[in-house]
Amino acid sequence: MTKPWKKLRPQDVSEWVNFDASDEAWQYGSGDPESMPAIQTEGVAYLWNLLAAHRVALLADEVGMGKTFQALGVAALLWRSKPDAKVLVMAPNRDICLHWQREFSSFTKRHYREADDRVKAVGSGDPAPAIAIHTRLRDLVEAIENQSDSTSSGSLYLTTIHSLSGLTESTDEKSNKQAEARKAAGDVHQQILRALDGEGFDLIVIDEAHYFRNPQGGSQRVAAAKAFFGDENSRIAKRALLLTATPSHTHLDDIGNILRYFIGSTAIAQNESAEELMRKYALRRFRRMAGNGVSFTKHQYRRELATACEFKDRPEAEMFFALYQRNLIHELGVLEERRRLLYGFLEGLESAGAESETSSAKSGDEEGDDAAKDFNQAADSKLLRNMAKQYRDIFGMAPDHPKYGQLVTQCAPPSLFPMPAERPLHEDKHLVFVRRIPSVRELTGRINEHYDGLLALEICAALGIEAVDSRVKDWRLTNWSREGFNKLLAAKPPSVADMPQDDDENTDAGEEADVHDGYLRSKIADLFVTKKASNDPSSQPTDCSRFSLSLRRAISIHAMFMEPASDYMNAPYRWHFEYRQSDKLRADYVKAAQVERMSKHAGFSRVAVEPPAEATRKDYDAPIETMWSLVFPCLSEGQRATLSRWAKEGPKIAENFANYIQAGFLFASPVIVELYGWHTRFERLFEKNESEIANAQQRYRMFVAYARKRIEGSLLLRYFGAALDTFEQLCEKLIDHKVDDWQSGWRTLTTLTNPAWYASGESSSRQHLILGFNSPFYPNTLVTTSVFQEGVNLHLQCRHVHHYGIAWTPGDNEQRVGRVDRLFGKVNGLLARQPAGSVTLDINYPYLKDSFDEDQLGSFIERKHAVEEKMDRCTQGSFDKGIRMTRPGWQAFLRQPIADFDADDPYAARFD
Repeated sequence: MTKPWKKLRPQDVSEWVNFDASDEAWQYGSGDPESMPAIQTEGVAYLWNLLAAHRVALLADEVGMGKTFQALGVAALLWRSKPDAKVLVMAPNRDICLHWQREFSSFTKRHYREADDRVKAVGSGDPAPAIAIHTRLRDLVEAIENQSDSTSSGSLYLTTIHSLSGLTESTDEKSNKQAEARKAAGDVHQQILRALDGEGFDLIVIDEAHYFRNPQGGSQRVAAAKAFFGDENSRIAKRALLLTATPSHTHLDDIGNILRYFIGSTAIAQNESAEELMRKYALRRFRRMAGNGVSFTKHQYRRELATACEFKDRPEAEMFFALYQRNLIHELGVLEERRRLLYGFLEGLESAGAESETSSAKSGDEEGDDAAKDFNQAADSKLLRNMAKQYRDIFGMAPDHPKYGQLVTQCAPPSLFPMPAERPLHEDKHLVFVRRIPSVRELTGRINEHYDGLLALEICAALGIEAVDSRVKDWRLTNWSREGFNKLLAAKPPSVADMPQDDDENTDAGEEADVHDGYLRSKIADLFVTKKASNDPSSQPTDCSRFSLSLRRAISIHAMFMEPASDYMNAPYRWHFEYRQSDKLRADYVKAAQVERMSKHAGFSRVAVEPPAEATRKDYDAPIETMWSLVFPCLSEGQRATLSRWAKEGPKIAENFANYIQAGFLFASPVIVELYGWHTRFERLFEKNESEIANAQQRYRMFVAYARKRIEGSLLLRYFGAALDTFEQLCEKLIDHKVDDWQSGWRTLTTLTNPAWYASGESSSRQHLILGFNSPFYPNTLVTTSVFQEGVNLHLQCRHVHHYGIAWTPGDNEQRVGRVDRLFGKVNGLLARQPAGSVTLDINYPYLKDSFDEDQLGSFIERKHAVEEKMDRCTQGSFDKGIRMTRPGWQAFLRQPIADFDADDPYAARFD
């Protein structure tokens, strides 16, 4: 057992922690000294030593370096040496607290070596310390008080930085909110100390510590933080570990300001420089991604692009802009505010109509204070909405806007059916940052509208209706509605012959979080949604909804297409259940398939799948195959090996994966449209041959044979392979989902029916977006304000970042890009497989050419270029946010990959 806070070497750390999960025998010093496992091991040892010497340490590694894991490594060694240690993590919001909880579970199972019941529980491998999230400080106090009698085991408490902003309840505008917050936080401080025998926490970890860079800000958070953290006479914790990738976020003074909360002003010598503080208290290394025999710094693969947007060849858009300018003066009459209003239009416009007025900014637990930077309603919002509604009524579409149009073109694929063979799925994943909250909705709606056009034309083609047909035009004018589709097919009978018609189409898709924004959702996806019957035309069944339901109903043989193979590779099924219901003879195909799969694996629970009452086994006319049988031969050797491994190991992981891709295919991807197209064309072909008669089983096998000829190059195959490649990582690292939870139905994916969606201060839930964006499934485009600027991982599938509304500072800009530029993400994987110089992380800045918008962007890019290398080394001064009206030449400051760029770490780990 390690003596508490005795100095460590990296070799000591690697006895207990293995940061290379792919090699159980890995030890520090046995491999590449610049590998990430070695760097992270050094980080844990050095941070431990800093905490031992100074009681404060600042971990300032670049974004995506695994700061959370290094902090957990320190906490793990603390629990190992002091089993009853109490650790508090303070993260910006609840989403990031959940991330810490997941990371701790992954850390104990994959990286902590010994199950000792101090850090890692014997048997399960789960974390041994008790873990709880408390988003309010008063709840945290209550939890500590309730656990104060139980001191034999360690505890990990998680709370939010935002909890410091919600301590006052007074609605009196004249009251001194800062004083009230200070007093309330001071009371909490004292209560916690009493509950912890006057000792405080053994360790406090502050995630995104740059939130505390402005101690003179005068906010409730600042006042509460000073009282909560305490002073040198009464600290809330014995030691403090501070994490931030941007310690000098806006100014070099940020470093001293952050540290003063935890060591006091007197501990910092007069005129002690930021460099001296970093050398004494901090650790900062540059991220290096291993790839194809070499390692890469960000300067070797990041590529900045600027997309010029203009009114050229857009007379309608230019006319709309001119009318807007006229109405600004005649209707609003605020000439002195014209520049501010002009900026509102330059970033975007609202065309969603009156429904968007129901939205309003929220300030709940989900937000950090920086969310206030996002604009909610501009003074011209109502004017823009009314004008845009008139435009749509006349032209049948939203008014054009140069920046919107360019971004839609860049984010949405030009075609889906077929998708070009050379275009991988991840190229459709785009992360877009904006500053105006209305812009997230507008961009979301327009991108979904573009996708709907592609999907609708594929449906029409499958039905044998040409795009120029007047019926297609009429359907388009209804915005691809269910009513319009049913009118299109008024003379066409349902295509699913075996679909039971005596049951209501009960809704079994999950509800989306933001129901008032239904007008932004994909109208084509809505065609496949099953709804309870009513007199409302929008709830009537469609041919698409019947087809989708047939793929999910156990009594439909079409549902067998979505089942895994009986051996999880390519084996068919030979029998099904048959039972009598009332006076009808029914078949249950899906439950029979589940029982047949499970019967082949000893120890796999059969109790969970019960056949229908009094059901009997009945053989198929001939073996029945599923889509897995079609896909398996087309997978790579490594992908087939993964399925084989899952089948041998359980096969709970394979069952869970089957649920995952079923939900993704049927609800959260264009695969459902592809399948509908295949089946519709097959039915049309089948109906032409009137002499051919087939029962349901024969007809199903004929459809499988039809699909087999189309599997190569299909979206189904691409999504299957992409989902397979990242499934285990997704479960273990990014979501609250066990990889072997084979009974999970992945309900979250059933809510992600939109190709594009958004996250802002108005979004009530974001975990489902994090899941979807990191999967191959929807959303393909995630439009977000600053709420996703820090602390979340969005890197598994994406290599495109768009700054639609530019960041306020280079620090904010770096945090944004860091959501995608992370270890073990898509960029990292591409660097490992492809030749050096062929992989880029693209960072795009769209702007309205020859306008104030260009002036603003050009000034930002030029000054960012001047300070960001100094910012990387924590040597820059303040950032000038001024805007210069000199446009030429700023594009030269856009960063491009530098093949031979390398740099020494600014503040590396040092061991005597």
